[in-house]
Amino acid sequence: MKHIDVYGFLLQPGSEPIKTAEQLEFLVTPSFKKHIVGLLRAISNCDLPVLLEGPTSSGKTSVVKFLAELTGNKCVRINNHQHTDIEEYIGTYLPDNKGRLVFTEGVLVEALRNGHWIILDELNLARSEILESLNRLLDDNKELFINETQEYIKPAKGFRIFATQNPTSYGGRKELSKAFKNRFIQLYFDDIQDEDLMEIL
Repeated sequence: MKHIDVYGFLLQPGSEPIKTAEQLEFLVTPSFKKHIVGLLRAISNCDLPVLLEGPTSSGKTSVVKFLAELTGNKCVRINNHQHTDIEEYIGTYLPDNKGRLVFTEGVLVEALRNGHWIILDELNLARSEILESLNRLLDDNKELFINETQEYIKPAKGFRIFATQNPTSYGGRKELSKAFKNRFIQLYFDDIQDEDLMEIL
């Protein structure tokens, strides 16, 4: 199967089992379908990273996971907060079962190598060193440099970056620089609508 039709948009399938909306038992409300179509429009013809901004519980992460399961793409996630460090993204040296120090790759590197989708949750809570490490991957080079192993990694086929964030009016959130945000296709989510809540209930 070369492509999967999702609401009239064609996406490449991943290596995971493909599920239907019925199998997922996911209620697609009118406003959620609008978000799905908006995201599909953004990713169906390009591989640019996508930044989803909106209030808590507006469906930012859910819409990405839903599309990943519909298309058989493995989706991994990093939740950014004040204690999230670069090692979670890139990796670090850890002892193996023989006590030797070996480099263990982080979530981002594994996603790059295997062509997975990755969600960088709460991106505007990420430390500046993390944002800086993403620059080369987000620009035209599309590669990640691992300082510990002196290795450049190019994304495998199917790899996609999604990021989410709450508005800066939420406590502790910083404004990402305009230059950094311009590397993303930016989509905005509204609060969940009353009629959607009624349907869910």
